[in-house]
Amino acid sequence: MDDEKTIVVRRPRLWRQTPVTWILILVNVVWFVVVEGFRGLSIQGIVQSGALDWPDVVSGGQWWRLFTAMFVHFGLVHIGLNMVSLGSLYVVEWLLGSPMFLTTYLLSGLVGNLAILVFAAHDVTSAGASGAIFGIFGVALYMSFKGILTKAARNQLLIILVINLAYGFSSSDIGNSAHIGGLIAGVILAAWFVVKPQLRYAKAVRYLSYGLSILTVVALILALPGHSPALGI
Repeated sequence: MDDEKTIVVRRPRLWRQTPVTWILILVNVVWFVVVEGFRGLSIQGIVQSGALDWPDVVSGGQWWRLFTAMFVHFGLVHIGLNMVSLGSLYVVEWLLGSPMFLTTYLLSGLVGNLAILVFAAHDVTSAGASGAIFGIFGVALYMSFKGILTKAARNQLLIILVINLAYGFSSSDIGNSAHIGGLIAGVILAAWFVVKPQLRYAKAVRYLSYGLSILTVVALILALPGHSPALGI
């Protein structure tokens, strides 16, 4: 009981102990305001901002869209719901550590976007951080049912997850394959990160997080105005 109370009472200092969560939120918001604000929220503008577009990725070889699509959103409600959900999951970074959290986030987002390419229609344009966020949900739920989080925390997470799932299934335009793909990826990664001794894999995960971060930065640069000739900008 003492350990359980400690988790409830000792909240992490938001910025110092969970920096990746807030940096991701900041990057998403800045991308939405600056890049999407410049290009507009039409389908053409969304694609130019880095959304996932099947012909561009598969036929055009624009691999970077698998990363940039995680930072592109269709409107205020879309980004608002995603960022509130991400912010509510900061405790996962606190428990996992920043490298494992970032690795899980980006890998889950990649799996979610690949699921879109495989299962969605080829004329669909997809964007959003949902696949990555559902991956973090997967980790949180795994931790909850392993007793690492309290029942209250688990119930809160389940409520947020249900809201996101309900929002996803409320429209055929929402990429639920990304949600499900990200969630499954998160659970699988949690089974590795949480069950296995963390120190055994800490160095490898840290380097993996560095590599994924570099690829993400390169991808975002390629999606900036003036850096993407294939888009005719």
